[in-house]
Amino acid sequence: MWLKGALLDIASALRPDHGPTVVREWSDAVRLLDPEPVGFRALFLIGLGWEGHPSPSKLEETLTAFTEAGWAVHQDVTDQDGESWATARREEFEVRVYEGGRSGLVALTGWTPVTYPELRLGQPSFTRSTADGVLCDDCHGWGVCLTCEGRPYERRYERCWCIANNAGPGKCVECAGRGLRSHAIVLWCRPRQLLHGADAEAAPLSPIAEAGHDSTLSALSDIAQRNCTCGEFRCSWRNVVHEEGEHLLARFVGACQGCDAQRAYTFTLPLP
Repeated sequence: MWLKGALLDIASALRPDHGPTVVREWSDAVRLLDPEPVGFRALFLIGLGWEGHPSPSKLEETLTAFTEAGWAVHQDVTDQDGESWATARREEFEVRVYEGGRSGLVALTGWTPVTYPELRLGQPSFTRSTADGVLCDDCHGWGVCLTCEGRPYERRYERCWCIANNAGPGKCVECAGRGLRSHAIVLWCRPRQLLHGADAEAAPLSPIAEAGHDSTLSALSDIAQRNCTCGEFRCSWRNVVHEEGEHLLARFVGACQGCDAQRAYTFTLPLP
């Protein structure tokens, strides 16, 4: 509740005339060896929209608001399409700040540390929503063998039977301790789902444009509720807007965080 309130306060100060939109709220489950979760992480996706084309960047203004609120900010690079990324941290809370290319859209994805109702455990390297890729099936994002937790011995006089521990304290062999599956491994052990009846490698990055939205924020709120064909909704969406004829085209692309399939949507927006 504190994180959600803090993000809404910052976002509301940035757009006092037009409040922020809570696009989606969800949680990531954390598992060990058993299928039952042992902990959870809460996440929020909050969107801010500034209309106008071309839209001036609002990233610096957004990061300044986080800094003034006591957050430590790190700005990443901006690519050639005008997209920008940054992170903000405060204690164990983290926010991913994203600005679309020429779209007037700023998205704040915030998450709490993992909380455990019963056990006292550390923090995993990743949960599904915070991973830049697909979680490892073997270690579920922890990066180490879940039987010995990377210690040289499972018990006092007995070495763990995991492959990594044959040579001492081991990291997860399948993901090399990263907690993530590589693109090549995902294709081998967890095939990408088919998109629109096409092979995943040839999935269209410019699908037929949809109508019905008047802003990129409205379009983001729509696609954030849609699932991939594998059933997963988690996806780090990217957005670029450009003018085409008598309307704007808002393109959203991203990789499914469940099966790594390429997802893409295009929307027509009215000219301002």
